[in-house]
Amino acid sequence: MTVPAGTCPTVGIAGLALGGGIGLAARKFGLTCDNLVEATVVLADGRAVVCNERAHPDLFWALRGGGGGSFGIVTRLVFRTHPVDKVVTFVLEWPWSDARRVVQAWQKLAPRAPDGLFSVLNLNAVGGTRSLPRITSAGQFFGSEERLRTLLRPLSSTGTPTRFSVTTRTYMDAQRMWAGCSGTIAECHLQPQGRLGRSTFKAKSSFARRPLSARGIDTLIRQIEARQTTGSGPGIILLDSYGGAINRVRKSATAFVHRDALFSMQYLAYWESSAPAEPNLRWLRNFYAAMRPHVSPFAYQNYIDPDLKSWAQAYYGSNLARLVAVKRR
Repeated sequence: MTVPAGTCPTVGIAGLALGGGIGLAARKFGLTCDNLVEATVVLADGRAVVCNERAHPDLFWALRGGGGGSFGIVTRLVFRTHPVDKVVTFVLEWPWSDARRVVQAWQKLAPRAPDGLFSVLNLNAVGGTRSLPRITSAGQFFGSEERLRTLLRPLSSTGTPTRFSVTTRTYMDAQRMWAGCSGTIAECHLQPQGRLGRSTFKAKSSFARRPLSARGIDTLIRQIEARQTTGSGPGIILLDSYGGAINRVRKSATAFVHRDALFSMQYLAYWESSAPAEPNLRWLRNFYAAMRPHVSPFAYQNYIDPDLKSWAQAYYGSNLARLVAVKRR
């Protein structure tokens, strides 16, 4: 049995669920918050209340996407679970010269694929190096290898892929792979309890509600290429496919409003803690600013960004007024 969750091993379940919760099973089973059926919350006056669809339904609505820490201290979460067995994972890689065609093909396929297929498109470059940027796509499918290869044909036949691997795994092995932790569950925690170290990075996010135009794709590619001469570490953009079960929920049904997105965009700049931060922050801000004309004005509330001037509207959109009313109550 599983609860659809994220892809980073050190994110806690509470923050993940309260802000949304996107992961490799989301198009199949919904966001983590969509699978929350009850919560116990300690309110500001010290009372502990149980909320669900029948008891304190306004609070229960707000918790599902309203962000962590806003309405009280959540001490208990009850989730709907789903049976899982094996899944099929894939990785595709192309030469950088294929990048424009690959972005175009991926954004046509990924958000409209069957629910069982979730995929990510990854464009990245390393600052201060002459090596070409890289473009890869990876994902997970609830089904057979043969069916996955058929579904991916519009993508795998684009350009000249240098790698195309399809592998059947147990569900748990797949989750460890996505998390980048091949050890035991105990080892997949931060040091000193586990073996994982911390990273120095800054992130931003956008949502695309329509496919990127040719100009938008060109802008995205130019900004990744600019990373080679700006900053000192990896610069990445991740496109996560939406659609499926995520988008079949009405915007007003939960506090998570981003139900019409084709995909989300994570902008990431990493650098060594001993290196100057400013060149990396400048690259990230320039990248985000350059993409603004080509994407929606919204952002993902679980990627907290202190730079956002209209953060409340960007995170919550048409659900903001109701969230404020619940908060006041």
